[in-house]
Amino acid sequence: MKPRERFVTALSGGTPDRVPVFDFLFSPRLQKELLGYTTELYDGESQVKLAGLLGLDAQFIPINGYCGFEDQPHPRGSRYQDEWGITYVKDGWPVMVQIDVPIKNRADWKNYRMPDPKTPTRLKMIRDAVKANEGEIAIIAGFLGPFTMMYWYFMDLANLSLTVYDDPQLIDEICAAYVKWTLETVRLAVEADIRVGLRPGGIHAFGLADDWGGTTGLLMSPAHLRRFFIKPFREIAQGMRKYGLPVMMHNDGNLWEVMDDLVDCGINGFHPVERAASMDLAKIKSRYGKRLCPIGNINNKTTMVSGTPEDVRREALECLRIAAPGGGYVLATDHSLHDDIPLDNIRAYIEVAKKYGAYPLKL
Repeated sequence: MKPRERFVTALSGGTPDRVPVFDFLFSPRLQKELLGYTTELYDGESQVKLAGLLGLDAQFIPINGYCGFEDQPHPRGSRYQDEWGITYVKDGWPVMVQIDVPIKNRADWKNYRMPDPKTPTRLKMIRDAVKANEGEIAIIAGFLGPFTMMYWYFMDLANLSLTVYDDPQLIDEICAAYVKWTLETVRLAVEADIRVGLRPGGIHAFGLADDWGGTTGLLMSPAHLRRFFIKPFREIAQGMRKYGLPVMMHNDGNLWEVMDDLVDCGINGFHPVERAASMDLAKIKSRYGKRLCPIGNINNKTTMVSGTPEDVRREALECLRIAAPGGGYVLATDHSLHDDIPLDNIRAYIEVAKKYGAYPLKL
């Protein structure tokens, strides 16, 4: 199988030729070690090249306008505002932390204007990734979910918490506008994939990142997540799936209280099954079976950072033994590859998938 076929087969719950490998590549150090250079922006071309050199089967490529990611470079330490009206300080890579948000009350919302989905650069990262995709890995077109947009970008968590009680309809209105914007952008991406410069099949899956939890539990009560955010999330996931492409959700943290709700939204894959947040891979696999493809579970805070390559291999093999039988599993860390992770440890878990992950399994 080609890498894209391998990843999509597993994400869709099937059994590929071997267990696929995926990870977010959030490491300038890794760029320097493998590409020989670093990029000032997170860009489609370098991400696909880096994934190919590592031997990954898929890569997450967000739309331009994915909040927190720069669309143009800024001097380190400078303040800037993006097209959503969010203010950041340039202080990291690739995700910047916001310092101010555009909507604090209904008056702000009345005067707010959503960005234009049709801006000419909306799909630049995806176009560049598809053009550079010589190894035919799966391209995952990335979008943010409604809860993350609300508590981190449209509002902050403090204002959102007050608005839940003071003006709940405002939350509904903003979520509805964001669902409409996202599904229009999804449509444009699919149409571009077919007709306007991306070769057919250039996008192989959708990624929907929406962080509902922290290490010890949810960021909002289950009741409020169900009241305000699970419905719009489901609308986006189902709107993506109608184009015939699988949907991978990124949602780290401890999510046990709403896992059934999440799966009922119709996502195909769940990333990253965060081991550090007590997300038990065996429990996920046994409870949801073919309904959900788990992606991840190698600890990227301890094992990947301070463990030896043998420690990493041991944990990766554990993941394979638990989740790979019957297909529908993708090996990955429990968040991303970052600058604190040695290259030897990255190569160690990828090697495990290639050496031991072929079907029929012999573990």
